[in-house]
Amino acid sequence: MSCIGTAGHVDHGKSTLVQALTGIDPDRLVEEKERGMTIDLGFAWLKLPGGREVSIVDVPGHENFIKNMLAGVGGIDAALLVIAADEGIMPQTREHLAILDMLRVPRGVVALAKCDLVDDEWLELVREEVEEALRPTTLAGSRIIPVSAYTRQGLPELLAALDEVLDEARERQNIARPRLPIDRIFSLPGFGTIVTGTLLDGNFKIGQEVEILPQGLKARIRGLQMHKQQIENARPGSRVAINLAGIARTEARRGNVVALPGQVRSTHLLDARIHLLADAARPLQHNTQVDFYSGSQEIPARVRLLDCSELQPGQSAWVQLRLSSPAVVVRRDRFILRIPSPSSTIGGGEVIDVLPGYHRRFQQPILQNLRRLEQGLPEELIMAALDRRSLAGAKFQGGYELPDIARQCNLAMDVTLQALESLLLARSVRRVGMFWFAQHSWEVLSEEAVRLVSEQHRLYPLRSGLSKEEWRARLHLSPKLAAEVFAVLHAEGRLEPVVEGEAGGLVRLPQFVPRFAPEQQQQVEQLLRRFRENPYTPPTRSEVEQLVGAEVLNALIEQGRLVKLGEGILFAREVYREAVTQLAAYLKEHGKMTVAEARDVLGTTRKYILPLLEHMDGLRITLRRGDERIAGPAAGSQYVERL
Repeated sequence: MSCIGTAGHVDHGKSTLVQALTGIDPDRLVEEKERGMTIDLGFAWLKLPGGREVSIVDVPGHENFIKNMLAGVGGIDAALLVIAADEGIMPQTREHLAILDMLRVPRGVVALAKCDLVDDEWLELVREEVEEALRPTTLAGSRIIPVSAYTRQGLPELLAALDEVLDEARERQNIARPRLPIDRIFSLPGFGTIVTGTLLDGNFKIGQEVEILPQGLKARIRGLQMHKQQIENARPGSRVAINLAGIARTEARRGNVVALPGQVRSTHLLDARIHLLADAARPLQHNTQVDFYSGSQEIPARVRLLDCSELQPGQSAWVQLRLSSPAVVVRRDRFILRIPSPSSTIGGGEVIDVLPGYHRRFQQPILQNLRRLEQGLPEELIMAALDRRSLAGAKFQGGYELPDIARQCNLAMDVTLQALESLLLARSVRRVGMFWFAQHSWEVLSEEAVRLVSEQHRLYPLRSGLSKEEWRARLHLSPKLAAEVFAVLHAEGRLEPVVEGEAGGLVRLPQFVPRFAPEQQQQVEQLLRRFRENPYTPPTRSEVEQLVGAEVLNALIEQGRLVKLGEGILFAREVYREAVTQLAAYLKEHGKMTVAEARDVLGTTRKYILPLLEHMDGLRITLRRGDERIAGPAAGSQYVERL
């Protein structure tokens, strides 16, 4: 599907020509019809001689409505530049031509309208003027065809020329990341909210869940139309009307973008390469306030020059744009810059990075990376994306999944995977489960992951290991990524989990065993002797801490040699097992048991029996019924033996 955009000075006959070509009046507003002047975007369509169906976006030519013009030309495949033969090139002709050039519209046709009002000699002079104006732009060499919407002179030739230039156009990229910059919003009774725009980068289908950015509003595609015909599937390059369910007319506006959830992000900061027009009134100073136009978006921004003190007319520079509100753009998107006062177009450029860190000026590593992003092959783009946090000063970079890498690099999924596999063979990247790392980033991360555990053993030699959650948090990894990283380090024999029966949720170095110092070992033996001598009236936790210290006590609990019951009661492991076995046997014989009976079975006191019974309740070995306990679902001998 292809889209053509008109351009040209006010009152040069753009809308009249579109109506003559299509039979559709693109001026839809009452004010436009009354004044005979296009104010907002208009839309039409036709079938070219070769059978291709194309959309036409008709833009206003008056300087007061340049913002509306910019909202309509962002997604076009070819330009129809209309110049009145009786007037020739006018101020808005030049500004529109500069905009088309900055947007890198690669092809077009020039229609010399109203040719029936001039003689051949004048027509030839205008043709020469147009050829000269086109020469330094992307439309250089475009066909120039005299036409008249009233006599229909030249219209067949114009249609054939449009067919020809679109034959030369490259097929629209489809990287399965559809996005539609909204240029019109309205509602209809019985349908609700409808938005229109030119679809980029992928397909939309009826029934899909979508989000409206940058707000992040969720909606569902209820219906799709192209050229007033219902369709099931919209292709890249199509002028599409989307009927959205779940969103009010007032919640969306021109400049928003419709995308699939999670596929496109908004940003307040982006890196770009810009070019200042040769006829700009003055050099561009660092930190100048400008208006940023991309797609149908218009956002105030400041230009931070990264490689020069000021940008001279006709020159290019690396910049970082700080946007006053979030923009929805991707790498390689073209944009226009205008100054608000006096209002004029000064240049444009290309988005290079939509997720940069804040850059200091005149930093060669930063500039070198930007050049690599601009010129690079897929492999170079991927390496730059994986190295992103290294440039921002982070210690190491977390992994990315394949869809994230494809979106950051603006590459198709199959191209991204092929490049990653090539880098994997070259040992430039490392695959960790579903995540990808630059090889050196993985090495730094894995060393840090092991170092954290080693440091834990050094500082706390009596503890079985480091909490997996603390390990993950200190590495700044998501739970999913942490699991993948640990799985690889475990498979490589660099880390291992602590055996679940000893202390779950911990990680340690292989073969690490907590060891008591000789003096601590003597204290432990004396302590355990006291537990054996008074099996059912042992020392309390506070007493144990006074005897051996909290660190030794925690080690004994982690090792399973002592069992904690409630807040302050401890039993030796073998005594705990024996106590549970005796109480379970009593229940089996008598069917029920009171606290007093349990106390008598073990020969202990309420101080110790109550925490033990509550512990057994928690394990479902016993069930409390008023003042009595009965056997619970876990009271079987097999379960008790595993304690």
